Amino acid sequence: MKSSRTFKRHFLLLIALLPSLCAASWQGGPAPQRENYRHEFRWVQDSGISREKAASLVKRRYGGKILSVSETRKQGQVVYRVKGLSDKSQVYVVFVDKKSGRISR
Repeated sequence: MKSSRTFKRHFLLLIALLPSLCAASWQGGPAPQRENYRHEFRWVQDSGISREKAASLVKRRYGGKILSVSETRKQGQVVYRVKGLSDKSQVYVVFVDKKSGRISR
């Protein structure tokens, strides 16, 4: 009899505390350290240049209009293939190394 009463008491206490326990876990707990964000940001930066950056590099060097940018492999390296239209209406294709940003034909 006594154990049944104790069980009911514990059960009711658990039911009463359950919403507050759930609310605490939904709030997320302590904020992550700022250094972790810096580390992730460095990792994203070190992954190479973006398509937009590759297009702007080519546009700055050759002028004209950028028609398309696609990612491909050239001699085992990941590069962007940038197709452009010069000021003299000639189509050109250059490759931009994704890691270094080096432009080659």
